[in-house]
Amino acid sequence: MGKNLTDRQSEAHVWMMRTWDKDNMIASYEKRKSEIISQLSGIGKYDADFIPSQTGENSVESKNIEYSCLCMKIEGLVHEIAEDNIKTMTVLEHIQSVKIRNMLYDRYVNRMSWNQIGDKYHYAQRQPYNYMHKCLDEVRKYIPEEEIRKVVYEKDEQI
Repeated sequence: MGKNLTDRQSEAHVWMMRTWDKDNMIASYEKRKSEIISQLSGIGKYDADFIPSQTGENSVESKNIEYSCLCMKIEGLVHEIAEDNIKTMTVLEHIQSVKIRNMLYDRYVNRMSWNQIGDKYHYAQRQPYNYMHKCLDEVRKYIPEEEIRKVVYEKDEQI
């Protein structure tokens, strides 16, 4: 994000992008799931007695368990993202300007870049970045202070 953001704009940006780490984690889990499927694809069928290692561990069973765990983690993250998106949409409903509301939705819910938003609205290259400041100023008015504290400042303390 640009270094020209005010503190309030930066707070709004961090709050609005709070689900992005969860999206990245889902992508990582999905990658691992694909690797597991690829590793299992060479095995004709699940065989509980098949023990390929010297440790007495059934690697097929371990991979199936890991796959199931990843699915549960993904399901939990998808649920958390959905709840956060509902909060975001509730905040966005307060914004009077349809253009600003839609741009914020595209940026922080649809995760479009400002360049993509500029293309969508047929703006010149720098124009969406000018709107970025307006958008963040506007949305910050409607994000509850306790949400800012919880997401922006308590997150910093955990690091």
